[in-house]
Parts: sequence; structure tokens; C-alpha cells
Amino acid sequence: MGLKDYLRKRTFSDTPEPSSRKTPKHAKLKFVVQEHDATRHHYDFRLEMEGVLKSWAIPKGPSMDPHEHHLAVQTEDHPYDYRNFEGIIPKGNYGAGSVIVWDEGWYEARKGTAKDSEKILLKELKNGHVTFILHGKKLKGEFALIKMHDSDKSWLLVKKGDEFASTSDVTAETESVKSHKDIHQLGGAPHDLSAYPKKAKPWRVHPMLCTPTDQPFDRDNWLFEIKWDGYRAIGARHGDKIELYSRNHIDFSKKYSPVAAAMQAFTHDVIVDGEIVATDDNGVAHFEWLQNWHRLPKGALQYQIFDILWYNGRDIRAMPLIQRRALLQSILPKNNVLRFSDAVEKSGTALFTQMQQRGLEGMVAKRADSRYQENSRGMDWLKIKTQLRQEVVIGGYTEPRASRKYFGSLLVGVYDNGEFVYVGHSGGGIPDEQRKTLLQKLQKLERKSSPFLTQPKPNAPVHWVSPKIICEMSFSEWTNDGFMRHPKFEGLREDKQPGNIHREKPLHITPSAHTATLPKLPFEPTHLDKIFFPETGITKGDLFAYYQAVTPYILPYIKDRPLSLNRMPHGITGESFFQKNHEHLPDWAPHADIFSDSNNKDLRWIVGGRLDTLLYCLQLGAIEVNPWNSRIATQDKPDWIVIDLDPHGLNFDLVIEIAHTVKAVCDEWSIPTYPKTSGKSGLHIFIPMGARYSYEQARNLAHLIAIEVNKRQPELTSIVRDPAKRHGKLYLDYLQNREGQTLAAPYSVRPTATASVSTPLQWYEVKKGLRPTDFTIKNIPARLKKHGDLWKPVLGKGINLKKVLSHIEKTHKPKQ
Repeated sequence: MGLKDYLRKRTFSDTPEPSSRKTPKHAKLKFVVQEHDATRHHYDFRLEMEGVLKSWAIPKGPSMDPHEHHLAVQTEDHPYDYRNFEGIIPKGNYGAGSVIVWDEGWYEARKGTAKDSEKILLKELKNGHVTFILHGKKLKGEFALIKMHDSDKSWLLVKKGDEFASTSDVTAETESVKSHKDIHQLGGAPHDLSAYPKKAKPWRVHPMLCTPTDQPFDRDNWLFEIKWDGYRAIGARHGDKIELYSRNHIDFSKKYSPVAAAMQAFTHDVIVDGEIVATDDNGVAHFEWLQNWHRLPKGALQYQIFDILWYNGRDIRAMPLIQRRALLQSILPKNNVLRFSDAVEKSGTALFTQMQQRGLEGMVAKRADSRYQENSRGMDWLKIKTQLRQEVVIGGYTEPRASRKYFGSLLVGVYDNGEFVYVGHSGGGIPDEQRKTLLQKLQKLERKSSPFLTQPKPNAPVHWVSPKIICEMSFSEWTNDGFMRHPKFEGLREDKQPGNIHREKPLHITPSAHTATLPKLPFEPTHLDKIFFPETGITKGDLFAYYQAVTPYILPYIKDRPLSLNRMPHGITGESFFQKNHEHLPDWAPHADIFSDSNNKDLRWIVGGRLDTLLYCLQLGAIEVNPWNSRIATQDKPDWIVIDLDPHGLNFDLVIEIAHTVKAVCDEWSIPTYPKTSGKSGLHIFIPMGARYSYEQARNLAHLIAIEVNKRQPELTSIVRDPAKRHGKLYLDYLQNREGQTLAAPYSVRPTATASVSTPLQWYEVKKGLRPTDFTIKNIPARLKKHGDLWKPVLGKGINLKKVLSHIEKTHKPKQ
């Protein structure tokens, strides 16, 4: 075909695609597969021949399964340089959308020598049947392109049966082999916003917040921005109406009127998020200039915009951050007030060093694929300050001494569990003119008594004031007593409420480096730095490390058992779903096909017992491990019975009381019991069965135990399944003892804020004060080292049901 059609369809002044016609000179022929998110998502398969790339569009993408024949539509030839193209084809251009290099490598004809390879391939291409061997990073082995007889452009791409053939979905490997981003992380403005909900008018935004952390880091899939020293502001344009307000909805449109006026330059309806700053000639923001700007303008007033939430009637908060920023950058008017707040990818440590050298406040780190979550302070947005700074509320001031005018020091505090707590005093850093204005404000708030929980004792006469005025102070460190050392006044804050001022405690974030300690696996772990537990910063890599550490303890309880996966690919705050059927498991993964009555077909269950299988489940986002009660070889005979005590909102001390009633009943009936926390809200009590009895027999015994416990605790318990009919009583769940039911394994992590663990207990530990979330991935390894595996007897010989029933009969035999 040549390049005529390629060149005709493109305007190279509008698209970043290469126009080069350079003829390559190398020994091996190249191939590339580019994932292309255009009007219709597809994969472009390109083979180098005659100095160009012969190209086919494959809607379903390539497959490694010889039984799958995927349609490949031949398209125009592309220049050889196109094999390196990765980027955004702008809207309005042919093929508009995102392109990544999904796979690349070299290839050769199946027959002949390397010298004759291209000649053979061209002949086969002409004949409509090309057979070749790919040497790529994802695609390997023998393939064929077969032309369909009834079409000029329709072909089939077929994988041949060889050592590389597999039934696993190779397109599940979504990362570019060039940039290591997937198609949605590339950063281009989406060509179609129809996926995002309509919202006709702007709304009052409660901005997304940052969690303070104590050190910078480098991490893939993260963006790093300057932390501007100014006022957080939301700007909105809807037709001719402009809004500009603070995080607490204080109107900024008059105080910073140049910013409001600049918002008129938007040619789209938008809601944007950013920081209003006043900068010097070097671009450094000065907070004190900003405070006084409406009275005494100084410096350049700017609105540093870093996010967009609403665009032309579409709510785009669910769009990945990197795409929102690309859209923002493409529509942001060019003027001296509205500025795009730049970011760097991956290299946070170097940017933080620059911030320190320039004397800037700090840095903000944001996950590139994060959604905009209003009024949320999670782990997707983090802030790292170059020096310690703390917002505080003024509770008093002292009389001036020596050369100081108006007042001496400010006495300040923060709120802790609703109490106003003193944290220090400072008089430095306040210009005389600001002192005079501030004194006038404080005098209006004077009161007779101290507002602090514990009254401080300054070395000068003090005036107490109602805690209404917020300021910000920098300091060197927190003392052991909870005071700021060497505090210095930085400026007043008018954009926040006093009751929301708390002591900031930066989290310690350790960049995950678990790949170096992982064993050799039959799959490649990805996104190990992804935070799965936002409140505590625990990452996917941390879970890999935990499960590897407890391998000898957890594997016996999932060995040879079908596993139900509760998948949470975006962590515990994202969407989740249960998966039992696995149609596309990799060949190496142990599995079992088990007939399902409800589905009227076999379901393919993944089977536990190996570390690689356990970690593969985690790779799929399965944080917790939920095995069957029975093994594959004894599928209809459970190894244990479980009595599940879940309070469903009731006090956990009630669970403890009922657990001891269960133990008392079982002790009387000579039934051994082994408790463990559920790791979330309840307790599990297990009874070893030794795979000697059917599920029906096991369930009947569990039912007998539940009936007897209910008889002894009728006011507290119920065996009625319907919550509406239980009237606030604790449910004695014996129905977990059915074939196919699954429950969290011992030592399994649970999806709670602290990454708690379902933990075996000794009965003396089951007492008031115990909480099911007491044990986490951080303290379990030490507990195991001290106590070992408390649950070994659960996999032991099991009870003698005949003797147990005899004990029950004797216990309930009427007295003569």
C-alpha cells in the first residue's frame, strides 16, 4: 500500500504522530502492537516489511490460545518510526485517542533463513497466508495471519500450538512495555465524556484533602506538585456567572477580584480547584502578601489551578486524575492570573529537594489514577512539608515587653477530642502593622477565663480571648510534652473553622520494595506500591510481604481447598466483588471444576495450598482468603464445623459472653473448641471433624449446639435467620456449615482500616476488652513467633460423633 494513505489522512501540524519516511537498516525485522483507545478500542498489529509497517486493527486484541481466531482488519501502511509512537492523537484528528506500545520485539518467517525472511514473508502476504515467529515481551512463538476469502481487508490472527500457547488472557497485561503505563494512565484528555454523569449546574464543592506524611518518595503512577503557600479556592464558571470561594465557602470573588475576572476567560463551563497565591519575581509565594493583598497589593496575584471537577455539564470527579489534568491543561485560558500548576511524575524526592532549596512550603503527592473524593483525607493525596507547620487557634496574648509593640506573644492551641489544648506561644515573625490590626481583633474577643483545657502560665500578664482566630506557625519539632519548639508566626488563616484545627501527625510512608524479597513466581507482580488501606498507608506490596511471612501458618488451612475471592483491585475503599468461577486461569494455577446446582454448570475454582497461588490471588486484588470447609479429595466431608458469632452492630462484649456459653455447652458434650477472631466484627468457634462425616451431619451437630446455647441465653441470642425477626439478638449462625460455604481463613487479612487479621486465640484471651480488630499484619508475625500456630488441632483427628451424640443424650436424659 505504501504511505500515501497514511499521509493523506493526517495533518501533522495537529497530531504528534511521526511523518518520517526513513528506511530502517538492521538485521532483524521489527514488530509492534499498539493499544489504541479510539472511537472503538482495539489493538494495532504492525509488521515491518519493505521499510514500512504493514498494519492490522484487531478489535479483541491478540490471543495466545490456538483455539481463538481473532479478526484482523488490514489498514494503511505506517512509517517505520511509528513503532515508537506513544501518546495522544488530539480530538478532531483521524484516530483521535490514546496510544501505547503494548508489545514490541522482532520477528522472522517460520521457514527459511534470516537472510531470506523478508522475501518469504512478502510472498506469503501476497498469497494471503503469513506464518511467522514473534520474539516479543508479551507475544512469543508462532502465529499466522490468514486472509478471509470474501474480503479484501479481513484477516484472522491465529496463535499456533507451541510451548508458548496458553488459555490465559494476554491482554490482561495492560501496561505499556515502553512507559509502563496502561492506556488510561497516559494522560490524554478523553475523546468521549459520555461515560461521566450529567450534572446541569455547578455545586458547592467541599475540596479533597491531603494527608500529612513525613518524607518524600519516588513512586510510579504518582504525580508530585508544589505545595503552594496560599488560600485553597474553588472556581466555577456557568455561563456568565462566576463563583470563587474558600474551602469553607467564604466568598473570595471581591477580595481577590482579579482572579474572579480572569475566570471569565474560560470558554467552557467548569469547576476547578487550586490555590490563590501572591508571588515574587522568582515565583515564590508569600502568604503574608496574600493576606493583605486587597488592602495593599504586593506581588503577582495568581490562581494556581491543579484540578477540574465539572466540565460542560459533566461530573468528571470519577475520571483518573492524570486525565482530568490533561483536560484542564487543554482548556485553560492563557493569561497572567490563571496558571496550570505543574507536576512531575515518579521523582518526588528530587522535587522535594528543590522545594527545600527554594524555601518553599513543601510538596503534594497524588496518585495519578485517583478520583476526586470531596471532603476526604485518604492516602491518594499526600502532603510533605519542608518544615513543620501547624495551624493553631489563638486563645490569649501577653502584654508587650521591651521593644515589642501592641502585644508580646500569642498563646495558641488545637482541638483534641473536642477539648481546646494549649500547644505553645510565639511573638516572633509579626510585622508591627499586622500586630496593631491583630490586637484590635483580639480585644473584641477578650474574656475573663482561660479557654484552654489546662491553663498555661506565661511569664507576662495575659489577656484571654475566645478561640475564634486561626493562624499558622512554623516550628522545629514537637516536644515530648506536646508543645511546639521554637514556633514562629506565619500568618492568619481566614479560610478554616477553629473547631476543625487539630494537631497534624504526619504518617510514615515507607516506599514498598518487596519485589526484591519475593520468591520467583510464575507471574509478574504489579502495582506493589498501590495503597490498599488508605487510613494506614498499607500497600499491596505490604500484603505480599505479610502473606510471605505467614506462609507456613496459613497454607495448611487452605491446602487443597477451593477458594472464594473477594476482589478489591483498588483497595478496601474501592469497588469489590466476589469471584468463584475462573474461566481464564493461567495454566500453572491449581484449579478444580465443581458442578454448581444454582448455575447448572461446572464452575472453575482456584485451589489453595501453594504460596504462588496465594500471591496470585492477591495480585488479582483478593485481600482476604476464604476457603471451603472441605478439601477436593473429601469434597462432601468437612474438616471442621464453625459457629459464627457476628454481632451485627451489637456490643462485642455480648459476643464474648455468648462465646463462653458455646464453650460451656461443648465442654459438657466433650467437644473440643478453638476460637479465632473474624478480624472484622465477630468471633468464629471451630470444631475439628477430621473429614469423617458429611456436611449434613456436621450442620446438624452445629444446629444442636446453637439450639442449646439459645436455650441457655434466650434473651441474648437467636437462631432465626431473618434479622427483622431477631429483635436485636445475636444470631447463632450454624448455616455456615454447608458445602461451598466459605469463611475467612486463620491468619487471613481482612478489609478493615488497619489491615486486621483473623487470628486464632486461646480461650483465656476471650475476655472483656478483646476486640476482633486487635491483631493486624503489623503484630501477627511477633505473636506467631511467641505462640506458634494455636490451631493445629483443628486439622487433627477430629471428634467421634457417635460418642458426642451419646454425651448429648445422657445430658438431656430426663431425671427419674
